[in-house]
Amino acid sequence: MSPHCEKLRSHGLKITPKRQAIIAFFEKAKRTLRPEEVWTPLKKKFGRLGLPSVYRNLESLVECGILTRIHKFDNNRHYALCHASEHHHHHIVCVKCGKIGEFESCRLEKITAVEGFRVLKHFVQLEGVCAGCEKH
Repeated sequence: MSPHCEKLRSHGLKITPKRQAIIAFFEKAKRTLRPEEVWTPLKKKFGRLGLPSVYRNLESLVECGILTRIHKFDNNRHYALCHASEHHHHHIVCVKCGKIGEFESCRLEKITAVEGFRVLKHFVQLEGVCAGCEKH
């Protein structure tokens, strides 16, 4: 059984053909994708597949750690495959091709309070240019 199937099961989610197709689509793309970019090709495959269903499945895959939300300033949602396990990590995104990398070095883990606030969690995302795009 694939690690993705294990993550789905461990979070109480069924391994459905649509979820498997979404995961496979991200594995093939190897970059960030908007929900519409996932929906368009998959609705051809499944016939009846609504965009709200794609959104729900993407969010379920984020909750169980298979996908991650990528934050961009274009007012669209973006997602990418998350290769790390359950350990603390962050992502770097190539601004040219959308390739995703991961890094574990994070000094913010040690911060538990800030000026009258108790820190519950934090989010760090770096943007850069991947080696492949740097060559061109």
